[in-house]
Amino acid sequence: MQHLTTDVLIIGSGGAGLRAAIEARRQGAEVFLISKPNKTYTCCTTLSNGVFRASKDDKSIEKHFRDTLEAGRYLGNPVLVKILVSEAWPALMELEKFGIRLLIEDEKASIIADRQPSGIFLSRALAREVIDLGGKIIDRAIVFNLSMDGANCLGALALKSDTGEILHISAKATILATGGFAGLFFHNDNPPGNLGNGIALAFQSGAELQDLEFVQFQPMFIDPGLPKMPILDWLIEATKKIVPGGPLINKKGERFLSRYNLTSQKILRDSLIVAIEREISEEGSGGVVLFDLSNIAPEDVVRACLLEYQQKLVSPIAKILTSNYFRIASAAHYTMGGVKINERCETSVNGLYAAGEVTGGIHGANRLGGNSLTEILVFGKIAGRQASEFARKTSLKKINRKQAEASSMWIRSFLNKNKRAKIRPAELTRSIILIISKYLKPLRCEEGLLSALAELEKTEEKIPYICLENLGEIRKAIEPIFMSTLARLIITSALTRKESRGSHFRKDYPDRDDENWLKNIVIKQENGKLKILDKDSLSQDYIFSERRAIS
Repeated sequence: MQHLTTDVLIIGSGGAGLRAAIEARRQGAEVFLISKPNKTYTCCTTLSNGVFRASKDDKSIEKHFRDTLEAGRYLGNPVLVKILVSEAWPALMELEKFGIRLLIEDEKASIIADRQPSGIFLSRALAREVIDLGGKIIDRAIVFNLSMDGANCLGALALKSDTGEILHISAKATILATGGFAGLFFHNDNPPGNLGNGIALAFQSGAELQDLEFVQFQPMFIDPGLPKMPILDWLIEATKKIVPGGPLINKKGERFLSRYNLTSQKILRDSLIVAIEREISEEGSGGVVLFDLSNIAPEDVVRACLLEYQQKLVSPIAKILTSNYFRIASAAHYTMGGVKINERCETSVNGLYAAGEVTGGIHGANRLGGNSLTEILVFGKIAGRQASEFARKTSLKKINRKQAEASSMWIRSFLNKNKRAKIRPAELTRSIILIISKYLKPLRCEEGLLSALAELEKTEEKIPYICLENLGEIRKAIEPIFMSTLARLIITSALTRKESRGSHFRKDYPDRDDENWLKNIVIKQENGKLKILDKDSLSQDYIFSERRAIS
């Protein structure tokens, strides 16, 4: 076991973690950044199309604020949203210092790059800056425990997946930047390993979580010959103007967007995916939705996209898109819920901060396109600055030796060959993904969610029998344990919200209910038990004021 000490420990090497590391180093803090893969480039930031949403003048900033709250169905925290939209433009302008060139158009910015995904250039630039500033990156390591002293976080215990060595890291401040949990779904467009480990770690430490029922899905091509990238909402929005009734058809050959008022209204991601899923559900087991531009000229498809970055994305596949119709399926894309934070990126645990997709509270029930990359820059910077300030005022406390030894024994218990039954972790991982994918799709109901809990309990009974050949496989054992914890929390949140809102559609409660459910579902662990809270949305004043203005 190796013992390390640092001022600020950052868990996660995506955009939020890298930006936090940059800011903490600028503030003079010693920084360790833990990366689960062997490179910092295997993350959602890297796989993104490099598009940001940002506004420069006061009028546009106010519109960005209102649009974000409305897209989130008024469950976003307006304090956090105000920070996002106010700090977006300065955050983007700073990218030039890192060598990133941007194309600015219509309140959007996109990375200028010679190939896609352009997000890799952002990841490389941020990682290079961290290294140049003297930040230390520990790769191929998975954190399996946050070290706690009462309600205080003292660092973390990690395991090097390539050597089996346990790292005992004492830190004055710790930042979670581990991303979301779209990888819990069989169909997803995230990099491997995006399973919500950080959210499970936060829960186990006693931190409050929120909005876990809200998962953003996107339609994705499933036929060969087309990229697995999602059909983003803007592509369907653009082409509905050149195809009467819109580009989507159901099994009966009906163009159905108008049935959900999506030809007359601007398409948002939640309303689009719910419409698609309802069409598939109504058609039974053989239900399918097709993307059909087969009678449209390729150049017309490109011209229908109003922004230059959109045209660049569509142009290489325009001929394929117009050659036939293609099947699409829902893919988990982004998770709105996560660790509850305040405007300083503080969690409810002292000394523990969080930034990026691991958090909840900014996007509410549905994320507005372009806000994700903007968020990691804005709140990554805040987390790095606040954590370093906390570290300056805090003396280092070493992790309790008994706790470290107990954790080490737990890790090595996976090598016990004398267990009554031997379960390979891949079996549990597969079971949990199947449960989540079957019952936590956008269309949900109480019967299905209760079945999910029952099936999950049967899977959890096998966890004590996980057995490994060597410690090099330890990540495979730790992750299904985190996955089962998080799966239970997601199912519980979805059961608790008895209405339909944003990306969460309850077939047994199909209407949005502002009177009873304009509130955030908050979950925490208290005395070893799950505690469910519901707190009135801080956006209530905004939705009511807009209703008064309309009336």
